Amino acid sequence: MRLPVHLAIWATVLALFAPTRFLQFQDRVTKPLGIPAASDGNSVNVVSRAFWTPVVIVAAAALFGALTGLGLGRAFGPATPKGIAVLQIIGASILLLATLYVRGPAIETYDRETLIERVDRWLYCGGYFIGTAAIVASLAWS
Repeated sequence: MRLPVHLAIWATVLALFAPTRFLQFQDRVTKPLGIPAASDGNSVNVVSRAFWTPVVIVAAAALFGALTGLGLGRAFGPATPKGIAVLQIIGASILLLATLYVRGPAIETYDRETLIERVDRWLYCGGYFIGTAAIVASLAWS
């Protein structure tokens, strides 16, 4: 059975902002509709963390890039088209490298917590952080 759109939106809001209330909502509203619940109560916390952690990382990359761009403006003066292009090429290249590099499924284990899996995620996230910061720096400098 499909969940009505208004309930799907509400479930998403609860999962992101109030995981405990999501569990209550799931028991009270979706189970009677025949929609199966997650196998455990921790799944909603996994989803919530999986959303908010990247939000913080993206905000940090944007802030770092903006401050870097402003710093470049103070150190080197107004941006040149060549300087902007170099930063954007570097940023886009690092983003593509991170996208093509990630090995997640090829090395995944049952618990997804081995050191090499963590290194894989760090490389992926680090590439995205640096690439995004470089592109934002080019925009802030211009």
